[in-house]
This record gives sequence, C-alpha cells and structure tokens, in this order.
Amino acid sequence: MMSSPIDDSSFATKVVVITGAGRGLGRSHAIEFARRGARVVVNDLGGAVDGTGSGTTAQTVVNEIIELGGEACASTDSVTTKEGAAAIIDTAVQNYGRVDILVNNAGILRDGLLIKVKDGEISKRMSLAEWQAVIDVNLTGVFLCGREAATRMIEGKRAGVIINISSISKAGNMGQSNYSAAKAGVASMAVVWAKELSRYGIRSAAIAP
Repeated sequence: MMSSPIDDSSFATKVVVITGAGRGLGRSHAIEFARRGARVVVNDLGGAVDGTGSGTTAQTVVNEIIELGGEACASTDSVTTKEGAAAIIDTAVQNYGRVDILVNNAGILRDGLLIKVKDGEISKRMSLAEWQAVIDVNLTGVFLCGREAATRMIEGKRAGVIINISSISKAGNMGQSNYSAAKAGVASMAVVWAKELSRYGIRSAAIAP
C-alpha cells in the first residue's frame, strides 16, 4: 500500500471507471488515478479469477483509496452482460453524476494449446468453454462497457476517454488462441472507436503492457 498522502490534483473533478480493478494492474490504476485527484469507481467481481474468492476485492481497494484521502466507490457487477455493464457505469453516474474516463482492464486467462498431442495421439483440445470464457470477459466485456460509457458521455454532452488494456499477446502467443484473439480485438476496437467517437469529443486508445 502507498504510504504517501494523495496530493496531486491533475485529475481533480474527473470520474474514472476501472474494470477488473480489485488487484494487479487495475488496482494500481485505481490508486494512481485517485492519487491524482480523480473520483474512482473500482469494479471487480470480488474474488480471484479461479473463483476461489481469494484475492483483493473492489471494496478493499476502495478502502485503500479512502485511507489515502481519495474518493472511490465499489462495483461488483460483471462486464459480461449488458445489464452488468450498464450497472457499472450507473455506479459512476449515481455516485458522481457522470463518467469521464473508462479503463477497460478486466480480463481472465484460460490458456491451453489449440491441439495437444502426447505420444502421437491427440490428448486435449482447447475447449469451447475455455475459448468462450475469455472472449466473454476480455472482448465482449470491453465492447459492452465501452458502449455504455460512450452512451453516457454523448447523452451528457461531455468529452471523455476510453482506454482499452490490450497485451503484447495480441500479436499471437502459443497456448493463447483465446487470449490473443481477444486482445487483438480490443486493440482494433480502440482504433474504430477513435474514428467513430471523436466527433463527440471522445478519445479512445489501447495500451499493450
């Protein structure tokens, strides 16, 4: 946890929604935005990606931000449904009146070879469930949340920013047919949205750590 107080106002008055912000990169984003003066909606389902319930929850990150003197609230809605995506953005609007920045960070891994061969025999194939789980979160979730955020920005006649977190795996990585395809799509959507939404003052970009 950061020990220094929040004293940077470069994002003062901005409202930021970050999906998958309960731990890792998303948590770091949430704390840094708050440190710079933003009000942050911390979205996370609340447990580890393996479903065990371990890992940092959205509320824990919110508490960290509040302890640092920042302002934040939690959302535990899923990015994989249109209702969940709407609820995530609603959390920002209901608590802070608007959304200025969306960081599409939520993502999961279900790695596996397309075809695994052992002793000359096919022993396993990437299952449709493994494919679909990653596409649902990493690609469809980005689409749904991006659509909701853009809708609220346009309706509110406010400029905004949508940032999609991609990956170097977008170029293709062994054992990641699902993840690589999703991250390539995420990067591509950012370009499309930049072209479509710029007329409304909404910028879009992708970052590939």
